[in-house]
Amino acid sequence: MGPLDRRRPRVFLAVLLTAISVLGTLGAAHGQPQARTPDAAAFALLLVAPVVVVLLPTRSVRRTAVAVVVSVAACGAYLAAGYPWGPALAGPVVVLAAVVLSGPVARSRAVAWGGAVLLAGTVVAATTARPDAPPPASLLGGAAWTVVVLLAAVAVRDRAARAAEAREARRATQEERERNAVAAERLRIAREVHDVLAHSLSAISVQAGVGLHLLDRDPEQARRALAAIRSTSVEALDEVRAVLGVVRAEPGDGLREPPEAASPLAPTWDLTALARLVQQASAGGLDVRLDVDPAARALPDRLVGVVYRVVQESLTNIRRHAPDASRADVRVRVEAGPPGSRGPRTVTVVVSDDGATPAATPFPPPGYGLRGMRERVGSVGGRLDHGPSAGHAGRPGGRGFRVRARFPWPAPTPGTPTVPPEETP
Repeated sequence: MGPLDRRRPRVFLAVLLTAISVLGTLGAAHGQPQARTPDAAAFALLLVAPVVVVLLPTRSVRRTAVAVVVSVAACGAYLAAGYPWGPALAGPVVVLAAVVLSGPVARSRAVAWGGAVLLAGTVVAATTARPDAPPPASLLGGAAWTVVVLLAAVAVRDRAARAAEAREARRATQEERERNAVAAERLRIAREVHDVLAHSLSAISVQAGVGLHLLDRDPEQARRALAAIRSTSVEALDEVRAVLGVVRAEPGDGLREPPEAASPLAPTWDLTALARLVQQASAGGLDVRLDVDPAARALPDRLVGVVYRVVQESLTNIRRHAPDASRADVRVRVEAGPPGSRGPRTVTVVVSDDGATPAATPFPPPGYGLRGMRERVGSVGGRLDHGPSAGHAGRPGGRGFRVRARFPWPAPTPGTPTVPPEETP
């Protein structure tokens, strides 16, 4: 789209051209006594170019060419009638510039330059027919100015085209960024809901099996299993509400606050929540050993969330895929960098079990849980490894499984206060 494809700027240009043509012609008539005095016919011919500018057909190249011919023909009739030289030539030149600044780029330029040649021929024919023709130097100067005007119009059109392309590129980039943000948010929500439901439903399934098995023989144990189911269900509902609360973003929950003060994009925990995961797993008959480095208590919320989800999903997978497992080890370690180094510390989370499966049975392919853990760990610049546990891989007829996540703990920004581990609740 060219700068003059809309009618409003063309109307403004036509009004300006009318004033220049009429007033300039009246002034030129006083300096050219041999020329014919301008009358109504002269002014009518002068108004042809402004009308053509206003009504310029920008979508049809053929009609545009006809409009150029009409404006040049009106100028030729004006000169052939003996009216004063001067501003009358501005009309067709402005029409040619308007053609360059509107319609399809290549065809408009071809029509404009063709019209320039036609205008030059018309002026040359008028000079041979009139005794008061201006000197050749004036004619060459007028031709040069016509070329300059057209070249300037071409430059303006090219600059407008580049600006339009830049705007379109920014718009496309913004749309792509929005699509990626929506996709990332959907993935994050799906990951959160999967982790909550998979862990809770797995625990409920185990407790329900225990309750059914002991319903007649040990009603008290069955009652405790039902209580554990109820507790797990309540906690799962709370976590789902936390996730959906972030998604819904009700008014007053931080929508109008600045980004740094907005609500978090995910539920937050501290490492004390790991004990609850261990308790839920232990209620299903699994002996879980939890070993957390005291230095890890100073981890920021985002990294604590990664630790929590890795442990949660790993314990869920043990219940689902290693029913014969009797023990699981959960270790969270913080490894400092080399002495004197200012590099980031490394956080390692290892969850292993002693589950026994037939040797001929391969490990199941990674599902949504392992994929979600890998994405979480990767989002903080870490790496997730999983496979047979070294301590159990050689057991006849069975093997254990180990999940290990390693990710950096960036050093605090200078000037940012830090909380010693012993002061962290």
